[in-house]
Amino acid sequence: MIERMSNHAVNTDDQLVEQYLGLESMEVTETLLDVCGATVDARVLPLLTQRLQEEEAQVPRLHARGYVRLREKSEQMVAALTTLIAALEADGHEEER
Repeated sequence: MIERMSNHAVNTDDQLVEQYLGLESMEVTETLLDVCGATVDARVLPLLTQRLQEEEAQVPRLHARGYVRLREKSEQMVAALTTLIAALEADGHEEER
């Protein structure tokens, strides 16, 4: 019973943090992550791959609608995700050795 209550509190906390970070500026979010010691590693690859596919699908739609700035931002996201995924995959392969 105590464990279930504890898990519920963690889930509620996670939701509150997610809601807060969704409203916060990127600079503050980066500072919070630095303070908390957050790291990104190969465990996040499935999520990053999904986001990459979503952004890649978004680019032609934005282009067709004439949304130049949004398309450029989406293209930048694709480039950043591609580079990050490649780096994490390389790190993962090095750790396996």
